[in-house]
Amino acid sequence: MHTLNPDYAPVGLLEMIAPAPGRVLDLGCFCGGTGRWLKERFADCEVVGIEKLEQAAARAALACDRVIVGAFEQLDLAAQGIEPASFDAIVAADVLEHLYNPWQALRRLRPLLAPGGALYVSLPNVRNLGVLSALAGGEWRYAGAGILDITHLRFFTRSQAVEMLSETGWVVRELLFNPDPGLARAFEGKDLAAVSAIDAGKMKLQGLTQNDVQELLALQFLIRAQPAPAE
Repeated sequence: MHTLNPDYAPVGLLEMIAPAPGRVLDLGCFCGGTGRWLKERFADCEVVGIEKLEQAAARAALACDRVIVGAFEQLDLAAQGIEPASFDAIVAADVLEHLYNPWQALRRLRPLLAPGGALYVSLPNVRNLGVLSALAGGEWRYAGAGILDITHLRFFTRSQAVEMLSETGWVVRELLFNPDPGLARAFEGKDLAAVSAIDAGKMKLQGLTQNDVQELLALQFLIRAQPAPAE
């Protein structure tokens, strides 16, 4: 509540939502920024939030149709009236990395999605060039926000993010890199396809592909996923 913007909405992730959803579950809705954005974009959308911080949940209740207070991992979904196949979209923005067992959470979310719906996830990128350069110099400093937010329990590269979703019954349909503003200036105007090596402090990276460079310059991964087809 003291280090994060209470009005924040993950716009880049939310812009991936299509078609217009009738009902959305916002996991870790914080102060309701996502709910406000969704209501402005999709006037008839119903937003149900889940938030474990009571103070944040009280603010989110002003923007969402309903806010359930509690930790998702411990909620009795049936007792809360959360029924299977009842949401067109599920948003898990900047939340899975805070969970001890995000794999279990992803498995619990899957049955809640209506046919044709999608899960929208944003995850911080631990393969970020700034993080790796600092680590090569002996630094791994937690902060009040960002990739090394002190409340983050899990860390992911692109590969491990996709792997986690696959392991829990999801198929990634779209994955975007959200560029890190702090790194953009150093590479502004450069053809990333032509960058095959990077010198960063005590670290030198070679043999890089364009995909490698894009990941190294990314702050987050923005992901749209759907349940894997039944075998």
